[in-house]
Amino acid sequence: MARLIFFLLLIANVALGAHIYFSETRPKAEAPREVNPGALKIVSVTDAAKAQQDALAAKKLVASLSGSACVDFAVKPADAARAQASFAAMNLGNRVSSRGAEEFSRFAVTLPPQKDKRAADTLVASLKKAGVRDVSALGDNAVSLGLFSSEEAAQKVVADLRAKAQILVKDVQITPRNPQLKETLFTLREPDTNMVARLTLMQREFESSSLRAVPCPAVVPVATVTTSDTAASTKK
Repeated sequence: MARLIFFLLLIANVALGAHIYFSETRPKAEAPREVNPGALKIVSVTDAAKAQQDALAAKKLVASLSGSACVDFAVKPADAARAQASFAAMNLGNRVSSRGAEEFSRFAVTLPPQKDKRAADTLVASLKKAGVRDVSALGDNAVSLGLFSSEEAAQKVVADLRAKAQILVKDVQITPRNPQLKETLFTLREPDTNMVARLTLMQREFESSSLRAVPCPAVVPVATVTTSDTAASTKK
């Protein structure tokens, strides 16, 4: 009996050892691989308060522009081609037109050309005597009184010049120079409320774009040929 119990325990120990051995040496199943991990994106969560604020602002803009004879949709020059494609897809025909809006980065303060170089040099000397520092004669006998980065700065200098030498600078003028394209404007005639709402949503696709009511540009009339003109042309 004791021998039987011994053999049973031996068999049980052998079976347990075999189970442990095969469990540890059996290859583990591979973890599932990610499918296209590069395509995973983090989706930003829009703040509810900001979303509500943006929606309210858009609603007010649509209400303010509804009924406008014309509206301007302004975009940065770099976005002009993309905006042009968007408007072309709307099939608006001649209801939409585009133009560039320029701004000037320099403003010259000058006096008109004098009758000759001697007169120009004399004027320069008189201005310096009156306390004007930045003054010089130009090649065309005009007199330069400075070049400025803004019209406001140029206006300030002109006021100072008039305070120092009113008679000498009575013909002073400010001339804008170095024009640069500031934005491209798409003008839409007679937009209905749905179109205004569509343009308001379209603004989100173009950074720094703007939408505003404007006077409609003049329409160039198309010349018509009368019957008498046609007859006269036929006789020729």
